[in-house]
Amino acid sequence: MGDSVQLVAYLNGERIDATQVAHEQWRALVDDRNYASLVLIECGLRASRVTLRGLQFFRHHRDVACSIEHKAESEQHLTMKRALKDKINAAAGWHAEVEHAHPERAWIADVMSIHISGKRLAFEVQLSPLSEDEYIRRSQRYADDCVGVVWIVPDNLDWFRIQMPMIVTGFGKTSALPEPPELLMDLAHFQPVFGKRASVGAALDAILAPSFRWPYGTPEHQLDEISKLEEIRAKAAAEHQDRQARLAEEKGLDEEKAKLQAEELAARFIASAATPAISAAGPVRAANRIWATEVRCLKAGHPMLIWRLTEPPPKRTSDGPMWRPTMENFDNVRAHVDTWLAVAGSSLAKAKVFRVGGWPVHRTFVCPECNQLIQGRWVSALPPAKWTLIAETSVSTAWARDVPYRKTPAQTTHTQEKAPAQRPPVKVEESDWRFIGPRRKPNWITEAGSEELPYFLVAKKAHAERMEQLRASPRYRVSPNGFRFECADCGGEFEDEKEGIHADGGCLILGARGLGGR
Repeated sequence: MGDSVQLVAYLNGERIDATQVAHEQWRALVDDRNYASLVLIECGLRASRVTLRGLQFFRHHRDVACSIEHKAESEQHLTMKRALKDKINAAAGWHAEVEHAHPERAWIADVMSIHISGKRLAFEVQLSPLSEDEYIRRSQRYADDCVGVVWIVPDNLDWFRIQMPMIVTGFGKTSALPEPPELLMDLAHFQPVFGKRASVGAALDAILAPSFRWPYGTPEHQLDEISKLEEIRAKAAAEHQDRQARLAEEKGLDEEKAKLQAEELAARFIASAATPAISAAGPVRAANRIWATEVRCLKAGHPMLIWRLTEPPPKRTSDGPMWRPTMENFDNVRAHVDTWLAVAGSSLAKAKVFRVGGWPVHRTFVCPECNQLIQGRWVSALPPAKWTLIAETSVSTAWARDVPYRKTPAQTTHTQEKAPAQRPPVKVEESDWRFIGPRRKPNWITEAGSEELPYFLVAKKAHAERMEQLRASPRYRVSPNGFRFECADCGGEFEDEKEGIHADGGCLILGARGLGGR
């Protein structure tokens, strides 16, 4: 089939549609006296009628050389136009024409449907790929002449920026030709105009219905809306960027201000710190080495004593890890601080240790008067010159003081107490620990003969008397279960049968858990 095959021609100025001419009239057309004036619609050059595969068409006369490139239409394209025309003509109030041309040839519609009300819809069969800009140009060309356009396409064109009415058929240039052509109206596919699957005929009837309205407007209108929306988005993005820049600048200023304020508070805290103003007091003997310093609450200026078990750093480490009191909160450590304050005759109040909310659990010193927090970084930044040693594990220093024990009648029965051996200072790491003394050994039940029973009874009675003596001693605090005791001098804990080792050793110290063997 040649490229110039057409469905419409003009005979002596009268439009002739090859799809509407009866077979007998078609055969007799060559005998018409005006047959030589038969011309094609696009170029106006002489045409002749031709029958191909039982279908009627027009094409150039064999003696005519045409310089116009006529649009190439496949058999599938022509068959679809026939099927559309027949379906539209069957709809009430509609009349269809194939290859309906604009008076000035500005456009030629594949199928033009005209309603009795004057409404016009152009159906364009597009089986070949076409660019989006060309779809927009040709659709707007119809819209400028108050003609609606509906595109008949094989596949959904959902990649478009704009919306346009279309009927999806699934029928392309290589599809098998149906017989008869009206079977094309039975093809079913997803119709984007309605958002559901429907046949081509049902979609066509819905578009031809008087209630159908196209809600998106012309391509030009949609492009204007897109342009306006892009301007609004660009403006909003620019405003958001400016707002973020302002917020970042304000945040930077706020952070800088907060940093300066934090540095100022730290400097004030460090300046307020001093070694405890007690001239005659040296370190007391204790289970730990303890350093202390006198600081002031930055809120109300209340003086207080804070202490630590880890040695103060050799230089200021304001950028180091935050220091927090852990072992400092143990009862035995605070008891040593109280002992030193009593020996020194100081009325300085101790800071309190509060638990700070959140996870993991943290603790910090607070003012005993107003509960104002003392930042751990401030404590970390205090130089060594601000700290003084108030408790020592060794008695070799000239300033070391022994805390006198409270002797009980039960303790005087022991052999003469040996002087505690001098031990090197123990380096304490900052971690959560508590010395609890030796573990209690289980009392195993054994089979005893009758000759052994008096011995066990005597041992049981002696043990009971010993327990009564320990419970009566003011030096020890009894645990709830009655079999474990805590020393009021050093805070160490032991079971009842280990008390002698504890007392003879001059109170167990940290690291001496192995005394006496286990």
